[in-house]
Amino acid sequence: MRKPGAGSREPGAGQSDKPRILIADDEQSMREWMRLLFQRDGFEVLTAEDGVAARELLAREYIDVLLTDIRMPRLDGVALLRSIREMAPDVIVTMMTAHWTQDSEDWAQAQALGAAALFEKPFRDVNLVTMQVRQLLESRRLRHENVVLRKTTAEQGFAGIIGRSPVMLDVFRLVETVCRTNSTVLISGESGTGKELVARAIHSLSLRRDQPFVAVNCGAMPEALLESELFGHVRGAFTGADKDKKGLIEAADGGTVFLDEIGEMPPSMQVKLLRVLQERKYRRVGGTDEASSNIRVIAATNRDLPKQVGDGKFREDLFYRLNVIPVRMPALRERVEDIPIIAEYFLSKYGREMNKTVDGFAPEAMTALCAYSWPGNVRELENVVERSVALESNYRIEFSTLPQHLRDGRPATPRPGDPVGDTGAGFNLERHLQDIERSHLERALDRAGGVQTRAADVLGLSFRQFRYLMKKHAIKRD
Repeated sequence: MRKPGAGSREPGAGQSDKPRILIADDEQSMREWMRLLFQRDGFEVLTAEDGVAARELLAREYIDVLLTDIRMPRLDGVALLRSIREMAPDVIVTMMTAHWTQDSEDWAQAQALGAAALFEKPFRDVNLVTMQVRQLLESRRLRHENVVLRKTTAEQGFAGIIGRSPVMLDVFRLVETVCRTNSTVLISGESGTGKELVARAIHSLSLRRDQPFVAVNCGAMPEALLESELFGHVRGAFTGADKDKKGLIEAADGGTVFLDEIGEMPPSMQVKLLRVLQERKYRRVGGTDEASSNIRVIAATNRDLPKQVGDGKFREDLFYRLNVIPVRMPALRERVEDIPIIAEYFLSKYGREMNKTVDGFAPEAMTALCAYSWPGNVRELENVVERSVALESNYRIEFSTLPQHLRDGRPATPRPGDPVGDTGAGFNLERHLQDIERSHLERALDRAGGVQTRAADVLGLSFRQFRYLMKKHAIKRD
């Protein structure tokens, strides 16, 4: 990276409007002639008599363009380019030579290091040289503007949701269509796909946006507490209820109630929620008076609700009340083209939070990110980027900084819905699904370093649910 004090302006910007060019050539007459040439064309010109002097100038000055001879004493043009790639990554490097044929191998090396143009001395058309340098500057300016535009698009996304893949554009179009209605929405998708972000987007774009948005996790609390949280209670309804309490449905009057993990809701609560959806009426716990609330309900689940209906674990009538407008959030492995912009967004976010300058990802690191299956989806990607920013000591995220399982390129663990291989004679679906479930549990434990509460979070489960599944599959971890 460029040393402190070596210039902090953006490409093309600076103390003056003139682009700055550094001319490195061991012939003084050539340096002075080119100084006049580029000054006449509106450049601010610096000169160096060899590669060592040029490198020293680049270490302390911001330079837009370096024009260097290939053959110079002490440090030739190719060695100069190799030595400044990290020090001055923004500089446009152009080269010149009086030994066109003999320098072809050097020029090939220079191109591999990023050199943009080669001019033959003596120049046959001086205007062509200055014009080509101007074109290189304009191309860099446009690239910089595109990077800024991409970052802005990635950060703002659609109502805070990042993505430009076809499947995400379909989600955005559906959200735009339904946001101004009052219809109930059911968002499905794996844990970590951003279901709550979609719920908040629907609310923020709706006519209710100035009213409350209230979220409750139906799987995170016992049934009695969930009922009290949703509907409120009257004084004396149970031990510790020393005063009346307003429920979240009442608090959200005029706004939106987001019921996360609706598939975890106990059957008795499903009956009461059904009445709210049908009649918009409810009773506080311990109370006799009916109350009503003008709310929109958005629910989310990472479970297969139709299957739960078939198994008798979820009410069919409630499912149809919730599933008025279904929205499916795709898994991250289904939108690989979004991984780079999401990763860049988190890189910028955690770079600012940790006050670290990390400018991007090494190509090998980004390849590994895009090749991984991401069972934890966007939430897992965020954790990986946060960890990498914290550990990285270079100016970009290197492949070696990524977690071991990404570097190893471990194959994705099969999931329900993925191809299951041979389903011929002897195939046992129940055992196959149990193997998948156990594999997810063990992988989540590995990723969480054996900490069961963190592993439960990775899978979107409550700690009680996670412990139950651990016991079911006889998984023992300290």
